[in-house]
Amino acid sequence: MAEYALITAVVASLAISLATIPEAQLARQLPVTAARAQALISKSARGNGVPAAQARSVMAHAPYGRPALRYLYAEGWITGRKKASECVFAKATPDSTQRELARGLKSDDRLRARLGRMHVTVDQAAGALTRGTAAAC
Repeated sequence: MAEYALITAVVASLAISLATIPEAQLARQLPVTAARAQALISKSARGNGVPAAQARSVMAHAPYGRPALRYLYAEGWITGRKKASECVFAKATPDSTQRELARGLKSDDRLRARLGRMHVTVDQAAGALTRGTAAAC
């Protein structure tokens, strides 16, 4: 019973941290082009103490074709590299993590509007963040 409570608390923590960081940045800066995504991911990586070249490489090999989803995947990876516990829980409970992220992302109207203009659904964004975070392990 205590393990379930611990897992729930960590997943909630992951959802809050991932959802709040991108909301502030993505509402203003969700990339349209691959070049813009590369620049943003480099800036984010340096700001979080992760090697920028490694983050760009992860973004280049992301399992998505669109720059916005590749960027989200790489942002999730950066978060997973910075906080190993979030990486482990994203990998262990991907469905729950994705649902919590989607709930957090839906709460920001500006971000939802920006995602809509990019033709990215909230579920796609949450999925890319979750997969990226889990890939950092």
